[in-house]
Amino acid sequence: MTQPGCSLMVMASKVLMGDPKVPSLFRQRTGVDIIEDEKTVLIVSTTPEFLRLENSAVDRDITEGVYRRFRRKEIRCISPSKVDGWLGRIGGLWEDPSEIAQEFEADYIIHFDLDSISYKEENSIGFYRGKAHGQVKVYAVREVGGQRGAFLVFEHEYTSTYPNHYPISSDSMSQRAFAEKFTKRISNELARLFYDYRSAEAVD
Repeated sequence: MTQPGCSLMVMASKVLMGDPKVPSLFRQRTGVDIIEDEKTVLIVSTTPEFLRLENSAVDRDITEGVYRRFRRKEIRCISPSKVDGWLGRIGGLWEDPSEIAQEFEADYIIHFDLDSISYKEENSIGFYRGKAHGQVKVYAVREVGGQRGAFLVFEHEYTSTYPNHYPISSDSMSQRAFAEKFTKRISNELARLFYDYRSAEAVD
């Protein structure tokens, strides 16, 4: 009896008060609201070489996905194509985020460093279940001694499993279609770390 009653109370609360916003993890940890404070961010994603061999565009797709969501929320964000152009000129590799800070006029550098992404259900042939793991690091850009540098202000271990309950049969979709769906899920989850959202938005 208690559970249905609680559900009804939650529904009634949403009707009367609206769907409350969930504060972003970044704002909770740092006290910075990148929308209200009108901060400019730069997104960069990295994945190991073995992941790029399986899906050469996965890091680019995640960056683009988060960028599109940021733009919809009117978050100031440096275009990924500009970042790609710079990466192309330096051979695609960077070791210190201060290198990025010196090149672009950003207040924060958001680094998605994904070390594993898989699409198949373990020990089960013919089923898909996406799993991802990595680190999210955010660097504040500050000028010290006449040079712009990047200083770590936020770090978060990211994990994702989709779907949570039952895997999806390969008879219902191709692996490519599932990979695209899971990449969108990852982009949604990563983007929501940085802006307040309503609980309904968390349902993908």
